[in-house]
Amino acid sequence: MRIPLNASSRSASIKVAIIVFLVLVLLIPVSMIDGVIRDRRSNENVAALDIGSSWGLDQVVTGPVLRLPYEDSRMTVYGAPFLQPKSLYVLASDLRIEADVTSELRYRGIHKVPVFSAVVSMEGSIGLDALEELGIDPVAVDWNNAELLLGISDAKGVARIPEARVGGVRARFRPGTEQVPGLPPQLGAALTGVKGDKRLDIGITLRVNGTGSLSFLPLSDSTELKMSSTWPSPSFSGRFLPLKREVGADGFKASWQVPSLSRKLPAYWVDTHSAGEEVANGAFGVRFIQPVGLYQLMLRAIKYAVLFVGLTFISYFVVEVVADLRLHPLQYLLVGLANTLFYLLLLSLAEHIGFDLAYAVSAVASAILIIGYSASILAKRSRAALIAAVLAGLYAFLYLTLKAESFALLAGSVGLWVVLAAIMYLTRGINWYGSDGADQGQANAS
Repeated sequence: MRIPLNASSRSASIKVAIIVFLVLVLLIPVSMIDGVIRDRRSNENVAALDIGSSWGLDQVVTGPVLRLPYEDSRMTVYGAPFLQPKSLYVLASDLRIEADVTSELRYRGIHKVPVFSAVVSMEGSIGLDALEELGIDPVAVDWNNAELLLGISDAKGVARIPEARVGGVRARFRPGTEQVPGLPPQLGAALTGVKGDKRLDIGITLRVNGTGSLSFLPLSDSTELKMSSTWPSPSFSGRFLPLKREVGADGFKASWQVPSLSRKLPAYWVDTHSAGEEVANGAFGVRFIQPVGLYQLMLRAIKYAVLFVGLTFISYFVVEVVADLRLHPLQYLLVGLANTLFYLLLLSLAEHIGFDLAYAVSAVASAILIIGYSASILAKRSRAALIAAVLAGLYAFLYLTLKAESFALLAGSVGLWVVLAAIMYLTRGINWYGSDGADQGQANAS
């Protein structure tokens, strides 16, 4: 069955061209709203940097490094022994790290930023076999000036002065010590009173604040890390992924085991050693993220604006053809602007009441505007009800696509296929050439 089109083919073509032109015109306000979204996201990044500059930024904590100053007497000058000051750096033989992380949201204006506070404890040991292997006399070691180095990328986030226990002696860290180039800035704990032996047991406790991520740089022959947190959306990052992990609505637990085979530093060295960028890149840990942020959702949503406007216009055009109506381009433009306004309402409301509630309010407000106008220009409520059904389907489709996260592209592709199939099915009976086209076809057939 063919549904005749009373207007001429030329008139229909002109109307389609006008509709396409109006869709292109509406890209202007859509692009302006897209610019507003990106500007707001930039403000959010500034807010995160502002909070991080006070609370602490991304944190990288290294394993401990033992620095032993000594005098090398193996050099002679004019036949007499010459005492040359040197330093021996030794990494831990084994290290066990436990990090208990508490996360929360901090606000700067309307923007919220996840921050964390971690209580970190390290237990392990450092072997002193390097003295014998390098031929260093233990008596030549100046234990009064020995120190334990601990790297922390942003010392501003250290909530209290870390404490160390080395060989049964307690020590407190202080800033401004010698640094190993290439590693994060280090704190140093003086080991006055420590007596050297074949092995030194070490223990370190610190509390560190930060935003973004918490990572550890394994500087031992064997490193074990156990981390637990109240944050439900971790992103495990870095060179190593956890061997075990449990992620739930109340937080996560994860554990790592890292051998020294992938470490880019030797177990010990004399005097300065440039760690290099490769060593620093060996860190691993967790990034505390919001799965899909508000502005990321908005940028996803605005990509479907052309689809919204275009499908609404197609619905009006089909009703216009079937019902033998004549709608003015200005009426199409007003409906398109109402659709576009939905995104601006969604952005402004979501910053205050959350995305889900803002979506419902914005969708209802825009739908009421369009449906009320449609009831007037389409002359019958049944036609306005058809437009209402189309809008309901579009809003539901967009919401489900945005919430699909990993399946957003798949959901969008399938949804577009279904929409195109529906349009082709509903318009299959329309005779776009009208009576003139039908007569011409019969004439050609005869």
